[in-house]
Amino acid sequence: MPRYRIHSLIAATLLVGVTTTSGAQEMRRRSADASGSVPTAGVPRDARFPYAGVWAGTRTMPMGSDDIGLRFTVADEKYSGLTLHPGGGTAPQNNLTLTAAGLTWEQPNSGGGTWVFNVRLAGPDSMVGTLVLRDAPANFERVPKGTMVLTRQPAARAK
Repeated sequence: MPRYRIHSLIAATLLVGVTTTSGAQEMRRRSADASGSVPTAGVPRDARFPYAGVWAGTRTMPMGSDDIGLRFTVADEKYSGLTLHPGGGTAPQNNLTLTAAGLTWEQPNSGGGTWVFNVRLAGPDSMVGTLVLRDAPANFERVPKGTMVLTRQPAARAK
C-alpha cells in the first residue's frame, strides 16, 4: 500500500507542475487536422499568386532553430495568411502586404513588441526570409532577429 501512495503523490505533484506552467503559455488555436505537426499538403501552384500555398521550413535565431510553416491564401486578389506552429497552433499574419520585394507581415510577441516578417521567393518552390522583433522589451541586450528557409508543400494527390 505505501508504494501506491508514493506513486499517487508523484503523479499529483507532476500534474500540479504541468498545470502551473501551462497557464503561462500563449494560447494558440489548433489546426484543422489537429495532428500536432506543420501541415504537409499544399495547394497547386498558381503563377498569378506565387506565394499562395503551404510552406514548411526552419526558422533560425541566435538561441536555436525550430520548424515553422506558413499558409497563404488569396481572396479578392489579395493575400492573407497564417503562421503554422508545431503542435497545431496558428497565428494570424497582420498587415500582410505584397511588394516587389516580397511579402511582409506583423505578429504581436507575447512578451512585448511586434515580430516583423519579410519573405521572398528564392525559386518557384522555395522561399527565404527574415524576422525581427520591433519595439523589443527593454530586458533584451540585442534586438531578437532571425532567418527562415521554406519550401512549398506539394498539393495533395487525389485518391
